[in-house]
Amino acid sequence: MKLIKLQIILLLSAISFSGYSQIFSDTLLLNIQNNVNRLKNENENLSSRLEIQSRSLNDISKTQSLTDRTKWEKIKANLLKSTEVYKILSDDIIDLKSQVINQDYQGYIKKLSSVEKGPLGFSFEEVILKTAQNKAIFSSKSKNERFMNVLKSLKDSPIVGFIPYASQAVNLSTAAVNVAYSAGVQDKKVNFDKIKEFEKELQRYTGFYNSLDRANILNQSSSSQTVTLLEAMQIDLLEKFKKDAPRLGYNPRDVRPDESLDDYFNYMMGEFSTDFMKKHIAEIEGKYTGKDNRINLGELLQTELDVRHVNNNLDYLQDLCNKFININDQYFDLESKYYEQVKQAINVAKGNNIIEAVGERNAQMVYDDLMKELATKKKKKDSAIKSSINIKELKDKIDSVDIYKIL
Repeated sequence: MKLIKLQIILLLSAISFSGYSQIFSDTLLLNIQNNVNRLKNENENLSSRLEIQSRSLNDISKTQSLTDRTKWEKIKANLLKSTEVYKILSDDIIDLKSQVINQDYQGYIKKLSSVEKGPLGFSFEEVILKTAQNKAIFSSKSKNERFMNVLKSLKDSPIVGFIPYASQAVNLSTAAVNVAYSAGVQDKKVNFDKIKEFEKELQRYTGFYNSLDRANILNQSSSSQTVTLLEAMQIDLLEKFKKDAPRLGYNPRDVRPDESLDDYFNYMMGEFSTDFMKKHIAEIEGKYTGKDNRINLGELLQTELDVRHVNNNLDYLQDLCNKFININDQYFDLESKYYEQVKQAINVAKGNNIIEAVGERNAQMVYDDLMKELATKKKKKDSAIKSSINIKELKDKIDSVDIYKIL
């Protein structure tokens, strides 16, 4: 507790001192205020928990058991904290589900996968056409022109045109080479060496696309897996909530036919608040308060079995929180692997010397800018998730619940 107070003092001192040297931006001041509020909340939570722990130790040292007052204080604190945990955990699950596919970051990688002109400076469609034109595979001008016309129509082919990401480029290349060989079989004067050169030139590009394709397929699979795990966890949380809530005076309505599980949780967590819980606790205490305004805690604890049951089974809620933290950590691990694989694909493009100059930037500058922008977008995506999903807050809240079974 002293350490937290010292942190607040040092933080406030830093504000005063730095005020003489520069003018703080609104964002910086807001961040400082948020940190101060966070430290104050941590201090209050710690103080409350230490007070109950101290009372528990005092009870045990005197009577070898907890007094009814200490038991009830533990239950009350746990009910209020668990209400907050339900809200935070529900919000975190919804936030992570929505952030799994980040349009800005994912869209940028999709541009890399496109057969049209993208961040690497080339259009794979144009590469195929220019390479075919330069090789002059067929003996007559008319056959070469016919071949070029076929190549131009390949992208719009149902087999090629609707394939997403890098697979489209690989299939486009394969189709172009197959057309060349098929036409060559019917042309006695065709130069098959030129077809092989055509194929070899395209392979410089498909090496990059194949590498990127593997990264995208893995990412798509891992993203789907993350969403599946989160949706399954939502169902587990809902089952737990529907068991606890009625015991605490709240009866959840059924999910409406046109209502998503996310919207349903947002609605319920808006009603099942700490204010609701405080009111319910006050109503319970009122039932056992005598004319002398003293609460008969012995009778309360013997009669109100529902609140005791909820208190005694909060460890499952703690398990759900830990499960979410593991899913969150696993997601970031998979994202880091995806990022490294995308970089590896770009390095394949660099090694195959297919990156082209863009405007006044040469190929090396295009590569450097691409790596920098990719890292920036990755950092921005991670930062957005970590800002909306405060894992430390979730850990602090569940840690503040005193998992103690009241017999």
